[in-house]
Amino acid sequence: MKKALVTGVGRYLPERKITTEEMEEMAGYDKFGVRYGLCKMLTGCETRYYAAEDEYSSDLSMKASLKAMEQAGVQPSDIDAVLFCSITQDFAEPATANVVADKLDIRNAYVFDVKNACNAFMSGVDLADSLIKTGKAETILVTSGEALSKWIRRGFDSKEELMEKAPVTLSMGDAGGAYILQAGENTERGVNKTYFHTFTDMWNNNVVWGGGTMFPRDPDKMFIPGTTKEIVDKQKEVFAGLIPNFEKIFESRISDIDCFIPTQVAKWLITNGAKNYSAVTGIDVDVFLKKTVSIIDRYGNMGASNIPVATSVAMEEGLIKENTQTLCMSVGVGISEAMMTVTF
Repeated sequence: MKKALVTGVGRYLPERKITTEEMEEMAGYDKFGVRYGLCKMLTGCETRYYAAEDEYSSDLSMKASLKAMEQAGVQPSDIDAVLFCSITQDFAEPATANVVADKLDIRNAYVFDVKNACNAFMSGVDLADSLIKTGKAETILVTSGEALSKWIRRGFDSKEELMEKAPVTLSMGDAGGAYILQAGENTERGVNKTYFHTFTDMWNNNVVWGGGTMFPRDPDKMFIPGTTKEIVDKQKEVFAGLIPNFEKIFESRISDIDCFIPTQVAKWLITNGAKNYSAVTGIDVDVFLKKTVSIIDRYGNMGASNIPVATSVAMEEGLIKENTQTLCMSVGVGISEAMMTVTF
């Protein structure tokens, strides 16, 4: 059977670097008498990067994609499909994937967008895996371009609202990330197992209400609310429940995983995950922490770009080498959960 091999990974961070203190000043912490450092204390984020005024989701995606294509050694003419997978997009229609493909000079590919909140990129990889396994494509670009800074609210009406919403939204950053997936046979490498589940009765959490038919022209609805308590609570519950069933779902043991790639929502959530692995396996928590990619302190929460950017950093820093077994994990608004094992 054909397998989808990750042959190229790329990331792009915009030039503008913002510290947490700068972000908190913009949000009016002084006005409400809130002490600086709250965002860092609650999320672990120290810095994040913001796109320029004339830099859009497609630009971030395109620049990351070029790096992934270079690493994989593929040309635009080699690519059979382009999947753009992000929370943010250039506009409502057409698909932002069309813009990305145009900027990359990709002219003969199946091109479309994938929407699934923070899990969009992992959903895209899953779809690419299916296209390759069914023989519909040989080389696929899965790419993300998050310009979340353009959807962040910086003015709050009360101290209570600021305390509830600001720490989460202010930790968000912009980035592009990309994978090149190519067909391979008779190999242990590639996408191994995927697991997705959606709790559809919990969709009404942290909703960006604007941009759809409910509120088509209301600019006040185009901000990320930052009301994530229910999502965070669900994330803790979900992964605590999945870990004991890991071997059954993925046909491997947690102790076999060489590198853990979680979404980057909060540093304490990443640490909490390592503690859960430790509790199930009996292996010291520090062993799991050393295997876990944690970059929220440097880059913030980059939405759907979290997974590819973290993968790129892990490769650069030596956590991922040839034949490294990885576990990617994410929870997104919806509320949906996603886990995937990939051997590089």
